[in-house]
Order: sequence, then structure tokens, then C-alpha cells
Amino acid sequence: MNKKRIEKLRHLMEKNQVDAFLISKPENVRYLSGFTGGSDACLLISAQENYLFTDSRYREQVKRECSGWQVLEERPPGFEKLQEASRAYKRIGVESHYITYQLFLDLEQKLGSKIVGLSGLVEELRICKDTSELNCLRQAAQIGDAVFSDIASVLKAGQSEIQVANQIGYLLKEKGCSKEGFDTIVVSAENAALPHGQPGSRIIETGDMVTMDFGGFFQGYTGDMTRTVVVNLADSIFRDRYLKVLEAQQTGVAMVKAGVRGQEIDQAVRNCLKKYDLDQYFLHSTGHGLGLEIHEQPRLSPLSEDVLAENMVITIEPGVYIPGWGGIRIEDSVIVKRDGCEVLTHSDRNLKIV
Repeated sequence: MNKKRIEKLRHLMEKNQVDAFLISKPENVRYLSGFTGGSDACLLISAQENYLFTDSRYREQVKRECSGWQVLEERPPGFEKLQEASRAYKRIGVESHYITYQLFLDLEQKLGSKIVGLSGLVEELRICKDTSELNCLRQAAQIGDAVFSDIASVLKAGQSEIQVANQIGYLLKEKGCSKEGFDTIVVSAENAALPHGQPGSRIIETGDMVTMDFGGFFQGYTGDMTRTVVVNLADSIFRDRYLKVLEAQQTGVAMVKAGVRGQEIDQAVRNCLKKYDLDQYFLHSTGHGLGLEIHEQPRLSPLSEDVLAENMVITIEPGVYIPGWGGIRIEDSVIVKRDGCEVLTHSDRNLKIV
């Protein structure tokens, strides 16, 4: 049990005038309780009590991971034990941004008008990482760097995108990750114009650009990095555009420090690309938070109102995507510091010919 996190949550509960809070999002269950079977569990936290609801399949796992919790064996949509544990509470918060409408109806049937929809309370706590979380994220990034080094040394013409993606997935696990943080992206040549393109059967050829976006979970925390390389030879157009995307990416990294708005970094990156008439091909936000999920707060986008704070972990990942030609993206993960940032991903950002 992480008592410090729970006390912070109780403070937020008090501000939102609820007597108890029901947590069902798996990442939030893990963050507060340490229980890694969160998809089959929920927590009920009040000013005095800490309940964990799960079923008998996890009896031994709960003993190992969740000391200090009152464990009640129950699976949705029963909720009889939840109903009993909630009798003394008048207002019970639920994660309105996560639960399904059906789950809401099931809870309403058992708890009635006690339910109060709340959004983002635990996520607010998760936005700044503690020492143990930062170490996990450092290790996830280190594994990503090692995977990129291995892949870059064997990537060659004649391989398919899906073969390369499968190699990346294997290496992430081989080097210590429990699973991929998201579906690995490997796209080549004109397919690289798809920011979230899926690797397919296309055979990589000499002169092709290859964009690889990947990361893996290490003790629950995911890495995220992107590099675009070129096979055997790079023409002048690719070299020129690559340097301009790299300039934009490094402009973003250089701006990262506590107190800066995410919108400011995003705008600076776009202004850099605009100098070269490439901003029209930048189709997504500059970055996002990273942690127990691949996409967390804060956001670095044109509409973001987030202000960076020390020990947030974010990505900086501008890209250009030109239909019929291809695309280039360069992404690093960084820890926000008071006067700058710690870059977690150390793989060479300079144009790499493999």
C-alpha cells in the first residue's frame, strides 16, 4: 500500500465532497494498491477504510502484492459486498471518465443516488512521478535504446515491415519488458506518411526511409521512442527534410523545463517547421505524458493548457508526413526538471543510414 498516494487522494476527495471513492481503472488500481490484476478489481477508499474487491483467482496474488488492504472477494456485477461496505457513505465518487454506462447502471442499482461522477482524480496524482516511477521509466527507455541498437545493426533491404516489427516486439521482452507498450509501428517509404501506420507485408528496399515507433512496459511503466532511418543510401531530399525535423525536435527538447506551457512548446516546434513550409505536414501534437499508460497528461498540443512541472515525463515527437513520398518522426522521452530536462532516450538522433 502506498500510504502517501492514498493520503493525497483523500485530500482530493475532501475537496470534491465525497465520503468514498470507487476506483476501477486498472492503472489507477495498480498505482494506489500495487495490485497488478487491476482489470478484475476495484478499490473503495474512504477517510478510514481501504477496500480491494477482486475474486478468488487472485487470492494468493493479493497476499503478495497488497498488504494492508481489506480484501473482499467479489466480481462485477454482483456488488453485494460493495453495497454492504458502502452503507455508511452518503456520497461515493466513481471514475466517470472510465466506467461504462452498463457498469454505471449496475452501480446505480446497488448504490442509488450516492454515486457522484468524478474525472481524473487519480490521474492528477499520477502526473508527476516519484523516484521509483522515474527509475522504471529510465529502465524502459534504456531497453528501448538497446532494442534500437540491435535492430539498426540488422535492418536491411529484403525484410518486410511486419518482420522488423516482430523482431522489435521480441527484443523488448528479451531485454526485460513484460510486453509492448503499444502496437509497434514500422512503416517504410510512402507508408511512412501514415503517423500511426500498421506494419504490413511491404518489402523494404534500398533507399527507403523506415520509421520505427516502439516501447515496452518495465514494471508497469512504458517506454516510447521513434527513430527514422534510411536503408543503404539517402537522397538529398530526405537528408534536407530530416535535418529540418531534427531541428524542430531539438527546439522542443531545449524548451522543456518546469513552468513552461505545453502549448508554448508545441507552437515553437510548429514555428520551426513553418520556416521550411513543412508545418502543413505535421499532423499531430508535439508530445504527451508517459507512465503507467502510453498517453497521459500533460499534453503538448495547440489547445493544451497544461503547465509543465518537475518530474513529469513527456515525449517530444514532431514529424512530417507527405503523401506519396513518406514521413519522418524523431521522438525522445524526457523528465521535466526545474531548469531543463533529463533525456531518457539516448539513441543517436542524427541521420542514420543502415
